[in-house]
Amino acid sequence: MIPVSLPGGNFYVLMAASLACLSTLLTWLAVLATSRGARGWLAGHRRAGTFLMAFLALIGAIFPFQQFSLWFSAQRAAQADDDRKTVLAQPTQLSGVDMPAGTVLSLATPGELASFERAVFPEAHPAAIQGLAATRLFRYPATSKQPETLSVEIARDQAQEGWLCAHGHRIEFVVQAGHPQFASCHLAIGNTLDQQPVPPGAWLKVDPAARGTPLDKAGSAPRWLLRTEGSGSLTVAQIPLLKVDLQLDGQRRTLGFEGLAARDTVLGEMTYPPGTRVLSANPRLQGAQAGDLLFSPSRGRSARRAGGEDVPAGKSVLQAPDGKVRSVLSNREAGVLDVAEMRIGP
Repeated sequence: MIPVSLPGGNFYVLMAASLACLSTLLTWLAVLATSRGARGWLAGHRRAGTFLMAFLALIGAIFPFQQFSLWFSAQRAAQADDDRKTVLAQPTQLSGVDMPAGTVLSLATPGELASFERAVFPEAHPAAIQGLAATRLFRYPATSKQPETLSVEIARDQAQEGWLCAHGHRIEFVVQAGHPQFASCHLAIGNTLDQQPVPPGAWLKVDPAARGTPLDKAGSAPRWLLRTEGSGSLTVAQIPLLKVDLQLDGQRRTLGFEGLAARDTVLGEMTYPPGTRVLSANPRLQGAQAGDLLFSPSRGRSARRAGGEDVPAGKSVLQAPDGKVRSVLSNREAGVLDVAEMRIGP
């Protein structure tokens, strides 16, 4: 959502009053030009008529002055933007990207190519960034809290490190040692995970803490953070889930997950309603073993237990993959954040 700053209510009242005064003044002038009686009345009430016309002119001038100010500001901004634009006469490398001749750059500092904020590439010669054919590029300089980043637009769905990225969203790169490294994108139709389709629009991000570190015996590869949205479900641990957060290793094996049950879920003696929070149990949780799951009913819902008491919201069930109930804990004991919803989005 794009934030929009709206003027205060007094602004609209003032503009309406100004427009009304301006319309009244123009109508009066038209009547004076065509009516001898109106001119005679004005001659007989010169002081009052002059004061009234001056008042209408003063208030009525606010509206055209406001419009002129907006136009003048837009012209100045457009001129300043034109002054900061430059076209590359020859291929040039900036921020680790080989930019073709004809690229239009928008510079933060006129004359300094390295300060570019946006690059628009020629349609016939898109720039190659980590194998992607880019049409536009937006640059965000490094700060004390984050490195230099690039946001790239592409004209069609394209693959990046084994994933198919959607062209309707920008693809993010982080510049490391002078070279852009893939950081995140939204996935297009056609991606699979564990032989099942990944819902389109899912957000994929490289785990920055694991970039370039050995994650498994097969060698070095980035870890992935995968987040799904919308109504498409993804099956994890044989449970259809919505709004899934997945941590994957370099071979796309699940390291951990969290999501919401897409429908009634039965595991062993427990039956969980839709919306139940499901996550992989923390190995440090008392009594938990590798592969165990935590189930936390949502507010206002309860999990049914065959031959036992229901488990209400505010409590979590620790279960083994085979359905064995290891324990029933409070959400605080289970380390489950007990809020309506908290998510950090792209």
